[in-house]
Amino acid sequence: AHMSKDADNIVKGCRHWESKTMNNEVEIEELDKNTREAKRIGADNEMKYDNLARSLAMMEDELKRAEERVKNAEGRVSVIEDELHAIGENQKQLEISEEKARRREEKYQDQIKQINIRLKQAEARSEYAEMNISKLHLRIDELEDEIIREKLKINAVSGQLDDTFNEMLNKY
Repeated sequence: AHMSKDADNIVKGCRHWESKTMNNEVEIEELDKNTREAKRIGADNEMKYDNLARSLAMMEDELKRAEERVKNAEGRVSVIEDELHAIGENQKQLEISEEKARRREEKYQDQIKQINIRLKQAEARSEYAEMNISKLHLRIDELEDEIIREKLKINAVSGQLDDTFNEMLNKY
């Protein structure tokens, strides 16, 4: 009976180990399947890594080119800012010059107004003087005519006096 019990225990142990072995084989197959899947995923990931590495290298090259373009653009911006500053200074100078020119123009406008006023006054005086000159010419003409008439009267009187003296000389 003891042997039968030992044999039962051995059979039980065998079954246990067979079951454990079968479980281990299933687990090995599962692990083998997982390993193949992991290798496939690893290969995919490696391919993805290579693609990403190439993309990264291309992006780094593009970044270098972009940084160079930025550097060039910043240089151009600096030049343009300098030119803009110079233009601003020129504009300020032009505004100052414009203000000075405007003040000079206003001053000249005032001078022109004053000169026009003086011109009108001079023209009025000139017209008045011309009227006076015309009046004086008429008066001179009248006086000359009067002088001539008076000279004629004097000559007539002188002639009469001469005649009277001659008569007196002849009579006495």
